[in-house]
Amino acid sequence: MLVRSTVGTFPNAGAGPPPPWRPGIPTRATRWVGWLQARPILCLVLLTPGIPEYLSTSSSLVSLAVNPFFFFLQMAINVGQYTAGALLIREAVIRWHKGWATVFVLGLAYGITEEGLGDNTLFNSNHGTDGILGSFGRFAGVNWVWATGVLAFHVIYSIGLPILLLRLAVPSTRGRSLLTRRGIVLVLASLATSTSIETVIVFRSTQFWMGETLLIGSALTITALVLIGNRIPADLWTPRSFRPTARPWEVGAIGFGFFPIAFLLEYGFTSDRVPPALLILVELAIFATLWETVRRRIGRVENEFLLVNLAFGFVLWQAAFGVLLTLGLPYTLPLVALAVWFFVRLRRGYVPGPTAPPSGPIPPGEVTGTRGS
Repeated sequence: MLVRSTVGTFPNAGAGPPPPWRPGIPTRATRWVGWLQARPILCLVLLTPGIPEYLSTSSSLVSLAVNPFFFFLQMAINVGQYTAGALLIREAVIRWHKGWATVFVLGLAYGITEEGLGDNTLFNSNHGTDGILGSFGRFAGVNWVWATGVLAFHVIYSIGLPILLLRLAVPSTRGRSLLTRRGIVLVLASLATSTSIETVIVFRSTQFWMGETLLIGSALTITALVLIGNRIPADLWTPRSFRPTARPWEVGAIGFGFFPIAFLLEYGFTSDRVPPALLILVELAIFATLWETVRRRIGRVENEFLLVNLAFGFVLWQAAFGVLLTLGLPYTLPLVALAVWFFVRLRRGYVPGPTAPPSGPIPPGEVTGTRGS
């Protein structure tokens, strides 16, 4: 048995508001939602790589008609990486009794695994995905300006959002382990295998090899990040205020504007007159400011409605970006409609109301509870 069906070790695991999908007259859609809720790992399969890859057209749905074999191979690699990464990080945080700071640190480790060891975009100056950022800000074989934005992307879109949305859409998974030890081994093997296959594909198509120095350096960096994630305090990124103070539209705007700012900085100031190190510092300062604003105002309890709006802002930008890239043939519109429907239903389940003081202590390590949010 690979899926753990029992509740995890946290005292308040499963506590929280009622499921967001409100009961009503049974329909085909509600029956499908109920079936999906009973299979949280399948939910993660849809969220990852659905949000980071298919909404943005990084993985194109058109290849299903043009080259079905490549489409399903690419999908298998995506699931083997994204879903495995999110599952492993969620499982580690729950078993280690950590919080969102650990999710962010382990998300960086995942980003290096995919973009460094797998896709090689962190190191290959002629990859194509990087564009001008393959040469601008390149030092010691690393595309540092590109790495800043793409690693932040993976922390949020590949890892953070799927874990958060699973918790919001299926509250019964809060603090609950989804994998047995055997399942962890198989999911880790899935991540390693899919990354290795991607490395081979990239090498055959680009004839690029990162070299032993970058390979060993990447492995050591990933190991160091995992150790840091295991050591940092569970409440390092605990929201400062007890009650939420932000308005829904404010956190939604932060989510929507987070990566357009990074995009404009990275591709709008790539000139000899702007030192790459300065550009990276400015970008990191903006990221830190926006994220600190969220931490200060999101609240520790009764913050689900704000979290839904924050996630919707991020996903809405991803959807808009995908539509802009496919104006001639807007094949992402069905996915956009599905994403909007998902968030409309999710918002209805978390109507903001008065906040009551908690009846007991909030467990400090519950990444899937309000404290870790």
